[in-house]
Amino acid sequence: MERLRGLEKIAITSPDDHASNFGFTIVPGRRSDGSADQISERSIHRLTHSSIHPDERLKAASKRRSLSSDLIEPPTPPEVAERSRNMATSPLLDALTRRILVLDGAMGTSLQSCRDCRTEDWLGRENCSEILTKSRPDMIQRIHETFLEVGADCIESNTFGANLLVGAEFDEEVVAMTRELNREGVEIARAACDRHATPDRPRFVLGSMGPGTKLVSLGQTEWDLMLRSYEEQAEGLLDGGVDAFLIETCQDLLQVRCAVNACVKALEARGRDAFDVPIMVSITIETTGTMLLGSDIASAVNALRMLPIASLGLNCATGPVEMTSHVEYLCRHWDRFVSVVPNAGLPVLVDGEASYPLQPRPFAEATRRFIADQGVNLIGGCCGTTPEHVAELVKMVDGRPAPKREIVPLESGCSSLYGFTEFQQDNSFLIVAERTNANGSRKFKRLLDAEDWDALVSMGREELRGGSHLLDVCVDFVGRDGARDMAEVASRYATSLNAPIMIDSTEAATIEAGLKRLGGKCVVNSINLEDGERRLDEICPLLKAHGAACVALTIDEDPQAGMAKTAGRKLEIAARIHDLFTGKWGLDERDLLFDPLTFTIATGVEEDRALGHETLEGIRLIAERFPQCGILLGLSNISFGLRAPARAVLNSVFLDHARARGLTAAIVHASKILPRTKIDEE
Repeated sequence: MERLRGLEKIAITSPDDHASNFGFTIVPGRRSDGSADQISERSIHRLTHSSIHPDERLKAASKRRSLSSDLIEPPTPPEVAERSRNMATSPLLDALTRRILVLDGAMGTSLQSCRDCRTEDWLGRENCSEILTKSRPDMIQRIHETFLEVGADCIESNTFGANLLVGAEFDEEVVAMTRELNREGVEIARAACDRHATPDRPRFVLGSMGPGTKLVSLGQTEWDLMLRSYEEQAEGLLDGGVDAFLIETCQDLLQVRCAVNACVKALEARGRDAFDVPIMVSITIETTGTMLLGSDIASAVNALRMLPIASLGLNCATGPVEMTSHVEYLCRHWDRFVSVVPNAGLPVLVDGEASYPLQPRPFAEATRRFIADQGVNLIGGCCGTTPEHVAELVKMVDGRPAPKREIVPLESGCSSLYGFTEFQQDNSFLIVAERTNANGSRKFKRLLDAEDWDALVSMGREELRGGSHLLDVCVDFVGRDGARDMAEVASRYATSLNAPIMIDSTEAATIEAGLKRLGGKCVVNSINLEDGERRLDEICPLLKAHGAACVALTIDEDPQAGMAKTAGRKLEIAARIHDLFTGKWGLDERDLLFDPLTFTIATGVEEDRALGHETLEGIRLIAERFPQCGILLGLSNISFGLRAPARAVLNSVFLDHARARGLTAAIVHASKILPRTKIDEE
């Protein structure tokens, strides 16, 4: 299959292209109407409130560099097509398509066993293992070589905590040497690899990028500071000639997204991309069955699906046995490479020290199912694993070719920090709450103006108890700072509510403020063509950078008929937006929800009575033309001007007709919708 704009084409085949040597076959899912997803035609373009504040030294350092451009720029289609025909993937990606690779073991465990590691080697910075890159490069290289000698294909640089945020917890000197520590860490690893590489068996350096000590979803640091912190690290890793970035031990989905954007920025500054230096991600699932902040594996896959990452995997926290169900899910639903890097079992206390009980051979046996049955591409060891553990993995892998997996794609949807919500609901429509909106609820507006944040959270909870799946959050309010208000509301909703957020604003800065604080996969409301392509040019980079879905209004720049009122015009504008969304910007059509506009039929003007029929016909036409896209309405507009009892009846009847024609979602007050069977036909 030809490679389009995303790394997904490196690792999958379509149902009509089973001969690809990448070996991953997508099995079409089923839509709610029973029809098969058109996988082979789908463009899944992926690549291309704590009071703790960050250290002031880091803020000062960050001012030296601009934070204004943190978005993934769109590819130019002709250039992308040319590159797809002529460009080879990175050597690491090429190796992963050919065989299973083995990663090294634990650097920390190895350091603890080094008898020649002296107190003075830490330069007065205990627990800053990255400083050993400066003081004891010989020891670091020796550790790398112990894993290469037993057959490891990949080693991680000694840079796990070498970023600005972590450095600021030590002193200004560590902050100043962040880029240098990363460069030298890669150079040491490269020197070790060069001693063991052969033309037939290259060895690879993965640039380790840990989670740091501050969680952005909990407000312990700011997105822009974390972005700059990771960007400095990524620049240093590139200076050293790293083969891939490994964003590992991730506990917060928002942190992952920030780190990925930092890697993309660092690559773009050099005229490179994630084809040249792949971005790999490894999250940590705790014994609770979720990430530290509560994200389950489905929400992680959904939130990260559209980001330009080559592999997704698990590492740390547990041993291989505890990872089994999560690895099964990844191998079934993640359409790129999968990595598994467990601890040597769950730690136990021995003489007051944590000890990892799983010995090398049992460790390898426990991971065998990941290779033999589930199709993992990269296997290694985390805490407690030694060269002996890696040697057993090498024996088990024994030159196995790259696995062949059948992928069942996730249904299209969005997610909160904690869980995944499908756009296509089996027995209902996607209910989007309309009252968390300053333009639609006097109560929400009053609470926002009073800055009663706790009451706004309570209001969100009420909407969810009423049956809503998503919250449409709009803070646009004349006289207030929308970006600030969105930051305040979104940061609280992110951790207090288990529901995806639809960020509703006319201002790009307000939308971005929300995206920088919501770890799940959001929906942005909205884009349109009222000013030509300007709105898409503002919003689509944000969608791309944050992996968000989007609502598109059928409005264009026509001075007389910009707001499409006829079914034909609705389809015409929808088609134009679809082409720009998927073609120019390389976004997935499954993340596009059309709003064909609902106008009130209660004006008393005879011509307006036909507007409801035009909307229904527009829904039908759009659903037939773009079956992979969703269709959403702001339902209550149809009855504007009527009394409350009449509005409830009209809204409910109109919703029933709209769903019959293909509507999949509606912004509604859920408790005011009446069952069709309870409405008298008269």
